[in-house]
Amino acid sequence: MLVAKETVNGVIPVYDGPDGDRVSFRDGEVWSYTFRGNRLVVRLLQIWPGGEWAEVELPVRPNGSRGWVRTEDFTRSTVRHHVHIDLSDRLVALFDGDDLVTYTRAIVGKSNSPTPALRGFIVEKLPNHSQQNASVVLGDWILMLSFFSEALESFSGGLPRIALHGTHIPERVGEALSNGCIRIPNNIIEVIASTAPLGTVVNITA
Repeated sequence: MLVAKETVNGVIPVYDGPDGDRVSFRDGEVWSYTFRGNRLVVRLLQIWPGGEWAEVELPVRPNGSRGWVRTEDFTRSTVRHHVHIDLSDRLVALFDGDDLVTYTRAIVGKSNSPTPALRGFIVEKLPNHSQQNASVVLGDWILMLSFFSEALESFSGGLPRIALHGTHIPERVGEALSNGCIRIPNNIIEVIASTAPLGTVVNITA
């Protein structure tokens, strides 16, 4: 995982290769911070010999976008945890390496706005109970993921980013009710939020 340094503020240039051409994305430039003020998180794919360049997966549309960035703009860390989400069984499981930490049944996307079966990572962790105008629908925590709905162009006036979050209706877990996000009981989202760091890989399978 790479996180944009606190000293880097503004647009993060992304290239099609080391010393290559700048690339653009569907929704504009890649910034060093989110609109909530948190630092940009990207998934490290490889380091170019010499260490000055890194190929990364970016939390932008289209899903799975990749590019090359200068490593001097980022700090690097290793993440052992990963989350697996099985849409068929509607299960969410958190692992620390090969060890199961916790699991639960989940609410997933309904038929006209399904949860996409993709591999991404956690880009933001938001304690919903401390957010202004917090919604009980979202539970106690919102873990924003790096990818977006493939059925919706926008959601509530913004980008249709998929999230793993809590729920105010835990009795409905196991059903397909959401607009694409994955909802799990608040006691389990609390464990994941407090255990899994930013950059944790989230693998969703059909």
